[in-house]
Amino acid sequence: MARHHPRTIIRHDHPRKVLFVRALVVAVLALLAVLVYSMGHRSGSISRVPLNDSSDDFRARISELETRVELDKQALNNLMESLAQSRGVSAELEGELAFYREVMAPEELAEGVRLRLPKFSPTADPLRWRYELVVHQGQPAENRFIGELQLRLVGSVREEPEVLNLPDLDDRLAGQPLPINFRYFQRFNGEVLLPPGFIPERVEVDVSLRKPKANRVSTVHDWSDVMVYTL
Repeated sequence: MARHHPRTIIRHDHPRKVLFVRALVVAVLALLAVLVYSMGHRSGSISRVPLNDSSDDFRARISELETRVELDKQALNNLMESLAQSRGVSAELEGELAFYREVMAPEELAEGVRLRLPKFSPTADPLRWRYELVVHQGQPAENRFIGELQLRLVGSVREEPEVLNLPDLDDRLAGQPLPINFRYFQRFNGEVLLPPGFIPERVEVDVSLRKPKANRVSTVHDWSDVMVYTL
């Protein structure tokens, strides 16, 4: 029986040639990949449909709604301000009506003139006070009352007694007393500037009448009774 001997094949490899072939294959594959990507990108750009989901209309609608909301806010604010002003005017008118009723219907119907309780209200300046003085007739009469009104603040400065006259505290009076000339009532409003360190204790008011006949009416009030603090 014949024995078969394995055939030995000898192949001559060229390393440089193999590397060259491999590099060439890689280059070709890379070129193909670039071409395929480029063609796909172009086709995608050409076939791309512009996005139009009515976003411009939505933006315009949103802007319109925002404008309406802002206008509604302004209208509401204006309405609230008008209501506040109306309430303030109504409260002021009610106060004036109450004042007139009180003046025209005094509790004690004495002849001559009557002095209402003075009112002093504080301001932002602790030394400056607003005052209100009212003088009116007692029993209903057709006479006209003419004369003058004097007011004094009695207190102390550094524990020393001090008396201050209203004409010296209110610049608008220029050192003159308040002139009285009314038929039913007369109201005085102004401001006084107290000297530093002055502590008021009481308020003295004198009314000197010349017509319809000479007469004098005086009142004295504690400072704590004439102070009025309003919100």
